[in-house]
Amino acid sequence: MDRVEFLAILRESLEGHIPNADVEENIAFYRNYFEEAEISEKKVIEELGDPRLIARTIIQAYKASKGPMADYYEEQARSEYSQSHSSGYGGGENEGYAEKKERIKRGVIFGGACLLILLVLGTLLALVGAVIMYLLPILVVIFAVKLLVDYFSR
Repeated sequence: MDRVEFLAILRESLEGHIPNADVEENIAFYRNYFEEAEISEKKVIEELGDPRLIARTIIQAYKASKGPMADYYEEQARSEYSQSHSSGYGGGENEGYAEKKERIKRGVIFGGACLLILLVLGTLLALVGAVIMYLLPILVVIFAVKLLVDYFSR
């Protein structure tokens, strides 16, 4: 996992549970954390842990801060999330993730097409093998008879 994927998973896990402004604030915080870290991206990710767990903690803290009104605010966040995604909303880090998902999707389609071609070729090879397996003994006998006929006809 790299920084882009980490932030995309974090965003995906937060959206619809807390308001978009809070999602963006948290994404900005972790993006800055990566940029200011004096260790490698991989070490930062190991240090931070699973972005889904971080998101769950942020969501729980948000709900705790809202007290008895937490459900109301979460429903409001879901509504905001639905509206923003139906209007074509896309954050900067999310766009790279979307492109990555699209590339993976194309790879899966390409892999499926290759698999289909291999299955067709394998089936054709099996058919040719079966034909040869049944015809070869007959052809050997015919060839042997022809050789014998040619030999004795001299």
